[in-house]
Amino acid sequence: MRRKFWLITMLVAMIGMLFSIPISANQLTFGVETHLPDSQVDDSVNYFDLKLKPGATETATVTITNSTKKEVKIKPKVTTATTNLNGVVEYSKTGKTDKSLKYKISDYVKPTQKEIVLKAKESKEITLEFKMPDKQFKGVMAGGLQLQDQNALAKKNKAKSGTSVQNQYAYVIGLVMQQSTKKVTPQMKMGAVNASQENYRNVINTSLRNVSPTYINKLSVNAKVKSQSGKVVYSQKSTNMQMAPNSIFKFPLRLNGQKLKAGDYTMDIVAKSKGHTWHFTKDFSISADKAKTLNQRDVSIEKDYTWLYITLGFVGLAIIGLIVWWIMHKKMKKQAEENAALKARLENKNSDDSDE
Repeated sequence: MRRKFWLITMLVAMIGMLFSIPISANQLTFGVETHLPDSQVDDSVNYFDLKLKPGATETATVTITNSTKKEVKIKPKVTTATTNLNGVVEYSKTGKTDKSLKYKISDYVKPTQKEIVLKAKESKEITLEFKMPDKQFKGVMAGGLQLQDQNALAKKNKAKSGTSVQNQYAYVIGLVMQQSTKKVTPQMKMGAVNASQENYRNVINTSLRNVSPTYINKLSVNAKVKSQSGKVVYSQKSTNMQMAPNSIFKFPLRLNGQKLKAGDYTMDIVAKSKGHTWHFTKDFSISADKAKTLNQRDVSIEKDYTWLYITLGFVGLAIIGLIVWWIMHKKMKKQAEENAALKARLENKNSDDSDE
């Protein structure tokens, strides 16, 4: 079966598998046509979603068409699905997977060509070889086939030293492999908690681990940082997130301009997803040195210049006082000189009168 479509081009860091954002035509350098195999689970989607028996193999092809008048060079790359800091699943980056991941899809989906060179208006096919693990497993393997114009990337890197901004675009085709369509119950665990920064802004990261081979959808997280007395010091609620199978979500509790305070705390998290609820607590500490260092680097913290203003005020008053003293001293000195001169004249006059 064949299903022709033009995949939507997006910034590599923001590509998703199940949604699309339209872009202008002048950003496209090549188009993509997928050929879905008979093992496809859902024919209504535009990505590969295959169901195979243990040890079974499958072959599928993707046609790439150069839509420009210049040569296009494509390097296909298979990546495993991960979860970014915003709770969005990514299919284009090599992110952090959880240690519970048994089968990386990048080990079981292989493009037969390492590079495809397309002349102007030329079309070629990429062949993908799928191999299901020999052992039985429940759930899914997920990832993406990334296709990027290497000539455009080289041009971008060449211009990197300049001041102009160059956008980097790629196509990503979603890849899902499973042995059964039976749903798997999602499982989550809590990892490390530590103070850190995101874009020069203070955050307290909590590693939430999806230890199951299934997506965690419609995820909401209610995070509270409590002092030893039980007082809530920092808090944040986030909704409508998603976690990739067997991935780590470094959930950032953003301080939004608040200063980190040194001390011993407890992270209290309630996570929910479509009828499933997880409650985690973990103690952690923030040292005085770390709090000071991160606060100094945080660009969102309003700096307190009170003592600077007070010091400048004292300095200003001192300068004004010196100026006033210098003016008064000069006037008094001049007055004293005038008085001395007048006294001398009077004494001379009295002396002359006595001589007469």
